[in-house]
Amino acid sequence: MSREFRWLARELRPGRRLRRSALAVVMGWLVRHLPEIAAVLLAVKLWSLSAGLVGPVWTLLSVAVLAVGPLSRPRSRRRLLAGLGCLVTRYRLRTALVELRLTTRAGRLPLVLWLAPTPVGERVWLWCRAGISAEDIAEEIDGIRAACCARDIRVTRDRRWAALVVLDVIRRDPLSAAAVARSPLAGRDG
Repeated sequence: MSREFRWLARELRPGRRLRRSALAVVMGWLVRHLPEIAAVLLAVKLWSLSAGLVGPVWTLLSVAVLAVGPLSRPRSRRRLLAGLGCLVTRYRLRTALVELRLTTRAGRLPLVLWLAPTPVGERVWLWCRAGISAEDIAEEIDGIRAACCARDIRVTRDRRWAALVVLDVIRRDPLSAAAVARSPLAGRDG
């Protein structure tokens, strides 16, 4: 299919054509929300163990100290915010792929293999199914950038596997200064 008509094929493609059983829908939801489910289950288990050993009041105090400690240090706060940014990017990217119809004809999305924080944002590794290419994703960068609230998004196809696509979500520029430094020589006449 030529590049000029690729957008038309996506527009004419139905939003969802797959018929899935209720079990498949529930399993898909569980897989998509696995990190949050695991974090909540771990927190409940740790709370019950700690409350059983030292009591609920001391458990609450220790949780407060453990929550304030990492948030008070800039380095750990940056890491926590980077982890939260990865979660937000994953959901926003999935929503953008659905809304922009970057799916196969059967309605399947690219698989998010891994997501990792970088100094400027996040890096997402996608495995494109048959029918989706890096060029399709690159053509819809504006919509993905808006959905992810990003400054820029760079699309890179892997040299070895054409189905592996790396998205660099750029949120900040570490080289840009918050305030412009004035030179002491600016006011002098030569």
